[in-house]
Amino acid sequence: MSALLKDRVWIMLSEIAKRGVYPLHASRLGIFRMPVDLTDWSDISSISNDLKSSGFKMDAYADRIYATYKWTEKGLDHLTGETLSADLNITVEIVTGEVVDLIYQIKPLEFFGDFYWVKNYRQKADNNAKMVIDTIVRNTKIGDKLVAHYQKAEKLSLERAIKRVEELAPLAQKPKVRSATALPPAASPPGSPKLVQPTIVAAPKAPAAAAGANTTISLSGTGTNYSKAEGPIDPCL
Repeated sequence: MSALLKDRVWIMLSEIAKRGVYPLHASRLGIFRMPVDLTDWSDISSISNDLKSSGFKMDAYADRIYATYKWTEKGLDHLTGETLSADLNITVEIVTGEVVDLIYQIKPLEFFGDFYWVKNYRQKADNNAKMVIDTIVRNTKIGDKLVAHYQKAEKLSLERAIKRVEELAPLAQKPKVRSATALPPAASPPGSPKLVQPTIVAAPKAPAAAAGANTTISLSGTGTNYSKAEGPIDPCL
């Protein structure tokens, strides 16, 4: 997270790392991948609700969640002495799936208007993007899943796993406090109604033929020379 994101890009050294790449001359793209599974719709909805309470503008499309942070820059026009203001924003995209990707793009300042007087825009936008990412990790179920990953993959205790997540995301707004005490066992789900086994009813048997009734036709003779005994096959006829 913010503690792992460096200005210079080399290689991915671990299963989770931040990196910054420059796909265009005017834009900067930050990417962070976490080894957590986020496919349940209830988890995705809870993440959006948790981030709304942190003051972000939330949006969603298909398997992606967008968290936008807005801020205002104040300045002074040196020619006219007029007080100026610029409304800026940065959006972090959460790509859900078997792994979670957090992506942000720093747009050029000209995208928002002719705010030539704004200083250190890229640095401020990058710091705000890191803050949004840290808030996502600390205040949502993504952090809970990351703690569970550390416990399972690296055999860390619950207390140490929580501490590691906190160290990776120091810029979170209103960080969520996780208890290092053992979690209570999950309540067993309410008993599901018993399935009613279908009753198999045997098909009624045909009435047995009366004793001594003639139910066959007997043929005797050879070749085409034969005789037959008349009689019904079905005694009911």
